[in-house]
Amino acid sequence: MINGALAALEQGYERVGFIDGDIYNPSMSKWFEFFFTPLEGDIDVVKAAFSRNPTDGQITRHVTKPLIAMFFPNAWEIDQPLGGEVALKKEVLKDIFTKGLKPPIGWGIDSFITMKSLIYGYTIGEVYLGQKMHGKKTLTNLQKMFIECFQEAVRMIKYFYSLSVRKKIKPIVRVTSPFKMNNSFDTVYMDIQKEVERSLVSFKLMKNLYLPHDDVFYMIKQADDFKSFYNMSKIINSNIWVELLYWFVKKYSPNLINQYYYRWKIRSLSFCLHEINTAEQAEDRTVTQAKIAFDFMYRIGERTAIDDSSKKMFFYQYR
Repeated sequence: MINGALAALEQGYERVGFIDGDIYNPSMSKWFEFFFTPLEGDIDVVKAAFSRNPTDGQITRHVTKPLIAMFFPNAWEIDQPLGGEVALKKEVLKDIFTKGLKPPIGWGIDSFITMKSLIYGYTIGEVYLGQKMHGKKTLTNLQKMFIECFQEAVRMIKYFYSLSVRKKIKPIVRVTSPFKMNNSFDTVYMDIQKEVERSLVSFKLMKNLYLPHDDVFYMIKQADDFKSFYNMSKIINSNIWVELLYWFVKKYSPNLINQYYYRWKIRSLSFCLHEINTAEQAEDRTVTQAKIAFDFMYRIGERTAIDDSSKKMFFYQYR
């Protein structure tokens, strides 16, 4: 994406769109029409939103969306911040890719584009484009993606709150969609029981992080089969997860990144096992968790630094 963005800037295109390389929707070429039209007005960046299988999108649901709700609260309603289907005005693309922090190579690029657009004060619009046909990945296959997305989110959050003057984060704009909502899926995205069973050995590698609520995750290392995991994971809910995620950012250490990954995986499995049965439930619970993240920052008094651009936010130095 970085090379494509720089090439587009060099050739002088006024609007530039991107689509992930693993998409096989037969009509995806038509998406650009719905990407580019909103850019003719006040919207600076257009991101696509799609119907998701209930077990899909676990990094968005439990990492990126709640982190945006916590640290960029005006934009908490963003639906799918990690989608690779995005279009930008030329000047926005130039600012994001050539000024300030350099773009990352790898999975973190979507977090970078979304968060840097917000940091630079640009308006993001989201348009619903139906269902996206793409390759399936288990939670185990997503370890690298989780690590890079989380690391980039932490980098952007710390960058934003280190600025002496911060621009106001603009709310997300809903773009009128030409598609009707479609939450019917023909195939099962993930076998949750198999995912639990193949993960139990890796959970034995968990170390105690001595953070609020980490004990309920740490005890999962005692689970020896699906039934014991199922029973132990019932307690893990949005409130517990949001507070622990907050501390992952505040006390972030790259040496603990795999420990964060194990806990995200446990939260994702618990979410799929205990909170959702349908796509509608999954989306409702995702929004609820983001609201909890939004409210959490008020409850602990962090909104002083968020609302006052002259104040910096404190982060612990990692060891």
